[in-house]
Amino acid sequence: MKIVRSTLRKIVSYTVRPALEFYLRKSRTHHHHPFKLIILPGVFHPAFFFSTKFLLSFLQKQPLTGKHLLEMGSGNGLITFDMCKRAASVVAVELSNTAIQGLLLNAKSNEQHIPNNVLQIVHSDLFDAVKSFPFDFIVVNPPYFPNKVSTETELAWHCGQDFEYFKKFFAQVGNFMHEQGQIIMVLSDLCNINNIKNIASSHGYSANMLLKKNFFIEDNFIFQFKKM
Repeated sequence: MKIVRSTLRKIVSYTVRPALEFYLRKSRTHHHHPFKLIILPGVFHPAFFFSTKFLLSFLQKQPLTGKHLLEMGSGNGLITFDMCKRAASVVAVELSNTAIQGLLLNAKSNEQHIPNNVLQIVHSDLFDAVKSFPFDFIVVNPPYFPNKVSTETELAWHCGQDFEYFKKFFAQVGNFMHEQGQIIMVLSDLCNINNIKNIASSHGYSANMLLKKNFFIEDNFIFQFKKM
């Protein structure tokens, strides 16, 4: 099975990926009821990557009504906007200038589906520009490939050569959570999950796998991180 999956990954890498990169050079429209989103070039497209829909499906089953949430790395905005339908407040955080532009555009064009005074969009490098607030849930679909970030597009994929993204995330996140608050994170077997869990543990967070799902060439996991 591992050999088959490895072969399929190589085929996708050499055939599907170049075609997809070419297609996503232009802005595209994506419909996910009731939202109509414009996906700008360089921003995660939910139709072509498993993690967004997997995380969205999981969150739709969680007791978010009346809760205060933050999505770190909101990208196209689909998860953020969907959470706004139930939560008391949702803060969408992005570092990418392009993603911020898309979030503002999509929030405006979908305002009839987003309750008033629920959504806040923040341009920030992780929590640097976020006002301290005791969130109930912090949701994140992180970049996890250990490479240096050289371009804005790579922000969605690369976490730094030494996993700097996760080191900074877990160093900061405790200032923005209730004592019983939780981090909900989607990860893939394509990344070094053990290393990420070790970084979390070094900052006092335990990891609990809540859900696993196979998507063709990879396994995706929903992890819950909580203070130990």
